[in-house]
Amino acid sequence: LSKNQLKTINFTDATSWWNAIKAITLSPTFSFQKHLDKKVYPRFGKATRRYPKRRVLSRMIRYNEQWALDNMPVYIDQTPPKPMGYIPGKPIILAKPASVRSNLVKWLPVALKSTKLDLIYSTENDGRSLSSFYEKCKRTKHTIVLIEAMTKSSNNKVIIGMFASQSWNVHPTSYGDGECFLFRADPDAKCFHWTPDFSSGFDDIENQVIREQFMVARNEYLAMGANADGTNGLRLDQDLNQGESYPALGFGNEPLAGENMKSFEVGTVEVYRLVRDVDGKAVDGEVDDSVWNLGGM
Repeated sequence: LSKNQLKTINFTDATSWWNAIKAITLSPTFSFQKHLDKKVYPRFGKATRRYPKRRVLSRMIRYNEQWALDNMPVYIDQTPPKPMGYIPGKPIILAKPASVRSNLVKWLPVALKSTKLDLIYSTENDGRSLSSFYEKCKRTKHTIVLIEAMTKSSNNKVIIGMFASQSWNVHPTSYGDGECFLFRADPDAKCFHWTPDFSSGFDDIENQVIREQFMVARNEYLAMGANADGTNGLRLDQDLNQGESYPALGFGNEPLAGENMKSFEVGTVEVYRLVRDVDGKAVDGEVDDSVWNLGGM
């Protein structure tokens, strides 16, 4: 922030400071390159200010890091995370409990924590089929899928799900990346992030390929995580009526609906995209509908 900007903003605590930072850097008029040119590399006539060489900067950084270790008190924030917000006016069900949204914000990547949930698909409103699911989700990366797993007791329901780093589209091969994760949101909330296996060698290529089956999207089913025997960390059938969950390579998850419920009936399914708190826009940017208009081809 420039001195003029600091004078115009009333900072009362750390939250107001970071809100000001987000408001400025996420503004459409903000350009990081212009900021560098003006603030970091200002020009004086035809000459450019000389900055310290890399080894000098490294020495300064090491000095300041050591100073911080010696002088700054160690503080571990025990404050429970604030639940994610959601876009009102839509008939959300599974994400309504604050406990579910508090857990989700803990598990999301750091860059996506300052976001709200925006419902884009629900079996209650959009039909219970994979084709409807794919149609609603095909343009959106970074989605949270919440699934109601029906237990043998009609009074007990388990909310489980998955975070997808890429959009859900029918693919001939698996795709996605290590940002994907599986979770149980309620009860006994747990998250299962993907972890690489650095101990395997070239002789274990088959297991490595299976381990990297992050997202699987077919016309017959969708899944996340896989095993050599064909089971998945979480899988839904074509009609979104039946699901299954087994421990999957890479995710190290428990059966999400319960140890004795590797297969289960599916109740409500909801998919949420993420929109930024600061301006209400989708984290993936605005969608250009003309890209998806194939009528002229």
